Amino acid sequence: MNDSANNVDQIRDILFGGQMRDYERRFLDLSQRLESESQRLHNDLDKRLAQLEKRVDDQFEKLGKLLRQEINDRTQSLDDLETRMQQGQRTLRGELQGGLQALEADLSAKDERQRESLAELRQLLATRVSEINAALSRSDQELRADKVGRSDLAALLTEVALRLNGEFELPTARG
Repeated sequence: MNDSANNVDQIRDILFGGQMRDYERRFLDLSQRLESESQRLHNDLDKRLAQLEKRVDDQFEKLGKLLRQEINDRTQSLDDLETRMQQGQRTLRGELQGGLQALEADLSAKDERQRESLAELRQLLATRVSEINAALSRSDQELRADKVGRSDLAALLTEVALRLNGEFELPTARG
């Protein structure tokens, strides 16, 4: 059986040997071309990936710088704003204190003037009260001096009553 298998192989080699070697050579060439093309594509892909990674890294670095700059700018702006607010607060506090001191001084001056006016009014009132008391005292003394006594008033009222009753006649003038 071994001989017959060997014979079949030899016949096959005679009939198809040239074509098989040609196919093998073609497959080998195709395999080499595929491998070389695969290697070229692999190298090209590696090159492109390296370029893409470099671009991405550059963009990340650029964005990182921009972000750090933006953070610094915002921080500086916040610091500036805080400084301006503190200055404004100090200025406002100073203005308010100045205004309050001016109002306090004005109020003190007005209070002093009011107290002086009140003291003058008290003095004037005391003078007027004294004058009125003196006038009342004089009027009382005048009234007491000019007043009708009880007995005079009783005599006058008796005379009026008698005249009204017709019991009192006036003395006639002798003349």
